[in-house]
Amino acid sequence: MRSLIVVAAIASLTAGAAFAQDAKQPANPPAAQTQPAAPTAPSSAAVTETQAKAHIEAQGFTNVSELKKDAQGMWSAKAMKDGKAVQLSLDARGNVAQHN
Repeated sequence: MRSLIVVAAIASLTAGAAFAQDAKQPANPPAAQTQPAAPTAPSSAAVTETQAKAHIEAQGFTNVSELKKDAQGMWSAKAMKDGKAVQLSLDARGNVAQHN
């Protein structure tokens, strides 16, 4: 009786290992699963003046004024940062660059 229990236990462990090997992820997962969507800032050509100002302020600038969009969709403005007046721009990728 004891040997029957031992044989049954070994058989169930062996079968469990075989099933675990079958549950592996496929070698080449679908492209949708390989790279999660990264949050991106909206294109400066598509944002409104209010949205551009909010994005600039979120980068730590205050007193944003004279906000203008050029023909290429790039925003420019004057603002304050760390107590200093700066000229800045917001590019199509949502990057804010300071110009002194």
